[in-house]
Amino acid sequence: ETHSGAPHIHTQIHTQIHTYIHTAMKLIQALLTVSLASAAPLSSRGKLFNSKVRSPLRSNTRMPNVVSRASEVSEATATEVVPEPVKEKWGYAAGSAPMGKYWDPLGFSKDKSESEMKRLREAEITHSRVAMLAFLGFMFQESLIDRPLFWSPEKGPIEGPAIYHFQQVAERFPLFWLATIPFFAFFENKRARIGWQDPTKGGDLFGINEKYEPGDFGFDPFMAYPYDNKGKAEMKQKELNNGRLAMLAVAGIMAQELVNGKTVWGNFGIPNLVPPHGPY
Repeated sequence: ETHSGAPHIHTQIHTQIHTYIHTAMKLIQALLTVSLASAAPLSSRGKLFNSKVRSPLRSNTRMPNVVSRASEVSEATATEVVPEPVKEKWGYAAGSAPMGKYWDPLGFSKDKSESEMKRLREAEITHSRVAMLAFLGFMFQESLIDRPLFWSPEKGPIEGPAIYHFQQVAERFPLFWLATIPFFAFFENKRARIGWQDPTKGGDLFGINEKYEPGDFGFDPFMAYPYDNKGKAEMKQKELNNGRLAMLAVAGIMAQELVNGKTVWGNFGIPNLVPPHGPY
């Protein structure tokens, strides 16, 4: 009986081994499936690359089409014209009441280019600033009876209308006005370098730079110029209006002093606005 049951036991052992092997194969197959699925993008690219490299006949037949397409794209890119950015039109600050927005009865701005209009506005702002300082100079200088700064023992103090003070200073100190030339030359040279074109580098002789705003050459020691566009526009209009008024006022003061020889305060009947002072 023991000998007759041996084949049966051997069959069971063989069956179990076969089952274990089959199970292990299934497990290995599952692991391979998962690993291949995670590497699918890389393998797909490799298959695509291998398929193109593997068949030189197909790649050679498709190469002319690829080259022609590349040449068409390069020609289209080369002939494509990139539009230039639209340049905004320069808008200068206008006037206000009572003269109106643009008051030009003599037609100075008619048929003028942008560069010419900037040059006219530059001249207007420059004369406006000089006139505002001149008006303050007239009012302050003529309010003093004695001028200790330019007093001399031989000729005494500077007196009378301010239109003759220039000559009186030159009589007392002949080199005074020559000493001011470097001061004014420095600012004029700076203004010319910032706002005007350089004729030695192909620019116009009297041309204004495109990006230059007339009157704005970075001189703002009191930080009074606003940063926002609305504030800048208001400040430009105020400066322009006050400058025009100052030019008219200084012209009137000079004409009046030439006519009657009196100071501004003398015409108001108050010649001794400030008590006398000086090195007496």
